[in-house]
Amino acid sequence: MENLFSYICSNAHEAHWIIFILLLLSGFNIPISEDLLLLCGGAIAGSCIPDHTIKLYIWVFLGAYISAWEAFWIGRLLGPKLYKIPMIGRSITPARLEWLRHFYAKFGVFTFIVGRFMPGGIRNALFFTSGFTKMPFYLFILRDGFACLLSSFVFFSIGYHFAKNFDVVTYYFHHYTKIILAILIVAVSVALAIYYYFKKQK
Repeated sequence: MENLFSYICSNAHEAHWIIFILLLLSGFNIPISEDLLLLCGGAIAGSCIPDHTIKLYIWVFLGAYISAWEAFWIGRLLGPKLYKIPMIGRSITPARLEWLRHFYAKFGVFTFIVGRFMPGGIRNALFFTSGFTKMPFYLFILRDGFACLLSSFVFFSIGYHFAKNFDVVTYYFHHYTKIILAILIVAVSVALAIYYYFKKQK
């Protein structure tokens, strides 16, 4: 693990290109986690190249932002043919399309803010749907630009501060593992109980 970390740090000055390209690939619905890349970008900046933090963040933001444009134009150009593409058809279904349309009408830009924090499949479905439903491109880039700025900053900052405080986090994790696990088990149990209660009531 230490050797891997040393290798990453020794090549950290190329990280902006690598993360940028991977983010662009995620726009084609290739299973690459945008959230993980943003976290990694922040962690690399915080631990290896703190002097290049702003530069790395700009490239990470641009990669996440432009990848959404790719998904938008795929949706705009292909339209209903999207359903027949295996890698995309799993993300965009008629039911999800209608669900997203409802959120567009009701919440506007907040749909993009929430969507940016959702898992990749739902996030890309939001972008595909924007193109599919002929949303004006200028409106799309304005709405998603604000949402992308917010989400990329949050994930990048989490990665950055985690790397800066890695020793502290590791210390508390090792010393309080049992307590953390107990809290997680209780939280999941309560969430499941609430879910089944409301499901039964419904």
